[in-house]
Amino acid sequence: MNAITRHKLRKIAKYALVAVLVAWVLTLFSGDGLSVAVTGAWMLLGLWTGVLEEYFFGRRFRALAVPLQFIGKALLVNLLTVLLIGIAWLWDSERFTMLASDAPYRMHEIFGMAQFYRLALRVVVVSSIAILVVQVEEWMGRRTFMGFLLGRYERPKREERVVLTLDLVSSTEIAERLGDLRYYRFLNHVYSLMTDAVLRNEADIHKYVGDEVIFTWPMRIGTRQLNCLDLYFDITARITEHKNDFLREYKLLPHFRARLHGGRVISAQVNHIKRTVDLSGDVMNSVSRMLGLAKTMKVDILVSAELLERMPDAATRFRIGPQHIVPVKGKRREVRVHGLERIALAP
Repeated sequence: MNAITRHKLRKIAKYALVAVLVAWVLTLFSGDGLSVAVTGAWMLLGLWTGVLEEYFFGRRFRALAVPLQFIGKALLVNLLTVLLIGIAWLWDSERFTMLASDAPYRMHEIFGMAQFYRLALRVVVVSSIAILVVQVEEWMGRRTFMGFLLGRYERPKREERVVLTLDLVSSTEIAERLGDLRYYRFLNHVYSLMTDAVLRNEADIHKYVGDEVIFTWPMRIGTRQLNCLDLYFDITARITEHKNDFLREYKLLPHFRARLHGGRVISAQVNHIKRTVDLSGDVMNSVSRMLGLAKTMKVDILVSAELLERMPDAATRFRIGPQHIVPVKGKRREVRVHGLERIALAP
């Protein structure tokens, strides 16, 4: 099972889990019992919501403002849920056992019952909260979201991480050529194309800084199956696939330079008004210094020798260039780096 499929299944499972938890809380306050059958019904609602979100909605709401995205998805999910109930009624309109298994009601009797409307309200609340929670988790990133919930970053924490930064080449010239609005539309177009490659290589997007994107992995995940090395080349391949679209709309093709390093970083939550998780340490300092050498050498990607040593099988799929030295301000030792070229795709 590839990373994209795992991401989709994990997202659908999250909808089911959140739906069950919210339904459990509502049932707890109402005083009603929560049997296995009822729990299963709420889980099915969550799974149904996740399937609609992942396979039906897709990118249809991306152009809307965030509140409108949420409202539109919640309305559609609940309308389609009611439609399913209507289909069940048409299948057997004389008897409908949604509210009681031991004493079936006629459909017109159900619509006259207060119990039905309480149930409908719960469906709306549960599905809407599930959509909201999963959307917030997506905006923040799974690991960051869980870190905030569990208080993981309240105190600075040492972690072994891989860091990859991408910089758009000639960004100032492109911005002047396209103008502010078209330039940011151009950036959004590029970033949206990165999604498949990011999921496939299990990367976290740490932050966007203008035309720069910072990706991170826990060391184990980043080095597994050479994820951190493949990401840049997968993104480049994805952009090349849409070359004609960029040339037609913007009259140019984006090109990025990458720097890749790994080691110990400090992860910590900063600020109180607007909280975020930031990374600091020698790795981040070294990565920023590697950009200057990449520009001088005019190479697309530089990887630290220290990180390559953690991936001894990298030479089977990548051609590793000669070693160069990057002086790092404030450090006693220098960083050794190599250019990289992919010669074979992942099996």
